[in-house]
Amino acid sequence: MELDLSDIESVEQIKSSTSSCIFRTRWRNRDCILKVYHSVEASQTVPIDREVDIHRCESQAHLRLKANGLCRKGPIPDFYGLITGISPEKWLSYLNEFLDDNLLPNAFLIEYIPTLRVNKLHKILAEIHQAGVYHADPYPRNMMVQEGSDRVLWLNFDRAQPFSYDSITARQQHWLEGERRIDGLVPDIEEGKIHRT
Repeated sequence: MELDLSDIESVEQIKSSTSSCIFRTRWRNRDCILKVYHSVEASQTVPIDREVDIHRCESQAHLRLKANGLCRKGPIPDFYGLITGISPEKWLSYLNEFLDDNLLPNAFLIEYIPTLRVNKLHKILAEIHQAGVYHADPYPRNMMVQEGSDRVLWLNFDRAQPFSYDSITARQQHWLEGERRIDGLVPDIEEGKIHRT
């Protein structure tokens, strides 16, 4: 679903990096997260069997996960839609970081979940794989539990790689097997260090 940026009110910038900016926003009387990406120029050095445009990775993952019911079930924040080809000069109040980009930025809008803390669930990862998505970044910072509820979420699909079980390659199968071996996360979470995963 294509959204209109003019319908989204910026509340605050949460994070800025070389690849994206994340904003807390309001849309249709809901608190949301707007993730705006610096677009990536095509390169001949990019492997043909791996997507490297992180906006495309994350938005395609969210589209598949929503289509497979994971947003409705709760382990993935609800996905509201995409905004493509944004003209940053029209939104100078919060898109100044994109003015010097050669390509127009793209974004997507997801549910904002307040009061999250880190956690891990193998069951949700299996459902993500069942939906045809390899997460590619299964670290504690991307697994959260909403305080005051038992809602568990997997976040940040900006490295995700969609695949089809009908035509899965040996390399993709290897990725999935490696991602399933995340047993070291529980001690890492408890100790507050990442040294087992």
